[in-house]
Amino acid sequence: MSTGEQREGAPGFYDVAEIPAFSPLPGFTMQAIQGRRLMLNWVRIAPNQTMPAHQHPHEQAGVMLEGTLELTIGEETRVLRPGMAYTIPGGVVHSARTFADGCLVLDVFSPPREDYARLAAQGS
Repeated sequence: MSTGEQREGAPGFYDVAEIPAFSPLPGFTMQAIQGRRLMLNWVRIAPNQTMPAHQHPHEQAGVMLEGTLELTIGEETRVLRPGMAYTIPGGVVHSARTFADGCLVLDVFSPPREDYARLAAQGS
């Protein structure tokens, strides 16, 4: 199945380089695929960017693939590098910022984020 033929919950194979990108805010480029109960989201964050504090009902987990990210979950802040991972329960406030090297993170959301699914479908 090619990227353009993705159907919710259908089995598929993907080449990340062919997944359409979208940008929910300046400095953040994302590529997402989803099943019925989860979403994989590759997130490239440009250098020296900030993700403001926010929360959502979706459970989130992620793994650092490239670069450096300072992540605050609740009241705890850590600097993450490739090979490090995190989990964020739904409803917990979190924020992040990058340094001069930016970063690439693979996030998993359950259930899938409807807002990201809409943006991915629009390719914006």
